[in-house]
Amino acid sequence: MLSLLKHGLDTMINSSFINQYQKRDEYYTPKILVDAILKYIPIDKTVWCPFDTANSEFVLALKARGNTVVYSHIKEGLDFFDYEPCGYDYIVSNPPFTKKLDVLKRLYALKKPFAMLLPLPMLNYQEIGNFLIDKKLEILIVDKKVSFDGNTSSFNSSYFCSGVLPKELIFCSLEHNNSNRFYVASRMYADMSSA
Repeated sequence: MLSLLKHGLDTMINSSFINQYQKRDEYYTPKILVDAILKYIPIDKTVWCPFDTANSEFVLALKARGNTVVYSHIKEGLDFFDYEPCGYDYIVSNPPFTKKLDVLKRLYALKKPFAMLLPLPMLNYQEIGNFLIDKKLEILIVDKKVSFDGNTSSFNSSYFCSGVLPKELIFCSLEHNNSNRFYVASRMYADMSSA
């Protein structure tokens, strides 16, 4: 009986931890960060946004400027690691935080130009460095730690790209960091509130 109780408690703790972990894994990109990459994506190209819904700031901004956009999200059963749409030219998005290395591996395997919003401190991880050591990589570094939830962020998120930027390193100045009085939430939160 005691071991059954312990098993039930362990299951509840693990389940709770996993649910919280998954909730913290996805933060939806505010428009100010989307705007930073737009000028590097040609308007006449089709863009796949593989971690996005109809109200993603990436999808909305790219469509508004004239790009054809294909979007997909695991919520709709379209897992980036198993799904690939037909007829796209670029991949642009913000992947789940904990899947960054797996996402990079898949992106390079797809052999399409990409721009992924990723945490800049990931360059401190040995496994990331080992993977990228022989890869074509460009980085667009924004000058602020932009908030995804209204609170001041503790790290910088910038664009890791391949075949997108005109040179390997570009710095970009943003008007503000999207926190406190400047905060504007991504409209994608509305799509995901029922998830």
